[in-house]
Amino acid sequence: MPNSVQLPDLLSLCRAFELRTNRHCRTVTSASEHWFTAQQDLMNDTEKAGLRFMKIGLWASVCFPTCDPPQLRLATDFLTALVLCNCRLAQARTLRDCGWTDEQLPGGLSCLSDNILFCALHLSPGYSIVQQLAGAMPSESSRQRFNRSAEAFRTAQMQILSHRRNNTLPTLEAYTELRRDLSGIPMVFDLIEMTEGLQMPPSDHGGDSLKSSAADLIALSIDIFAYSNDQFFDNQFNIVSILRAHKGVSVQAALNHAFSFTEQAFQKFISTESALLSENTVPLQTTSLWAWRPFRPSSAVAPEKTPLTSDSKLYLRGLKDCIVGTLNWSYETELYFGSKGDEVRQFGWVFLKSREGGLEEG
Repeated sequence: MPNSVQLPDLLSLCRAFELRTNRHCRTVTSASEHWFTAQQDLMNDTEKAGLRFMKIGLWASVCFPTCDPPQLRLATDFLTALVLCNCRLAQARTLRDCGWTDEQLPGGLSCLSDNILFCALHLSPGYSIVQQLAGAMPSESSRQRFNRSAEAFRTAQMQILSHRRNNTLPTLEAYTELRRDLSGIPMVFDLIEMTEGLQMPPSDHGGDSLKSSAADLIALSIDIFAYSNDQFFDNQFNIVSILRAHKGVSVQAALNHAFSFTEQAFQKFISTESALLSENTVPLQTTSLWAWRPFRPSSAVAPEKTPLTSDSKLYLRGLKDCIVGTLNWSYETELYFGSKGDEVRQFGWVFLKSREGGLEEG
């Protein structure tokens, strides 16, 4: 095992995207961190001590740069619960280790209401984070989309725990699909509708190629950033570790191969966006905004067309904000590189954490 590797230039994928930051970042971040650390039995002492260094409020602010403070606060609190839940999974053996319980709060988005992190009582008495989200979603279809994404997130965590108990690994193809939901990024994308108050038509979550390619890009990039931590904790559920196990390659080769997957996801996102904007139309009969059936019987009448709505274009902009924001935030947070994020961003070199030699960062 080498003691250092060079990360691929992930920021090169999104340099054409504008990086924006919400002007309410500082005040909302401070309020959210204070609220979380004040909660009893929600986080352990290590999580409370590290919360400020995670800079989750900054992540929310670069993903949702134009929303007002109430929406940004709700997004920040949700992302905090998501990060904590995912961090716990790295060493978890059961769902309870990640905050899941057998009790559900009534109402709201019930798929998350049995996790203490997401159902923690929020600013209004008697309302949890997840119940606040349910009320803030601009439409029933947006609530349904978020609910499907959340169900997929919980199911993905269950599959990882099953593999861990059985000492097995998913195939490379299966892991790539699993990682998308495991990251929780589809739920983050669903928050775009909440933060901007967008009215989006019902869509098939599984058939949304634009959303899924953007989620793959972010989720696999996070795996690359997190590899040093994951190998230190012997967490094999990382695209780099999966590649090493199935292809027998070195760490550096696996990192390079993983980057090729992120490049493919990025190119798919760009090509899909380009096709949508060049057409600037979608069939009225489709059940999805972004994907439709291009084949029809020759006798069929060509469907009527309608321009992409302003909300659709804002959603596209929101996906780009999440991509460029998350990739840049990954060097700012101390989750992956400690205090060395600027050096890693500049030079790419990361010294892998070693149990024998202590914790070393790039």
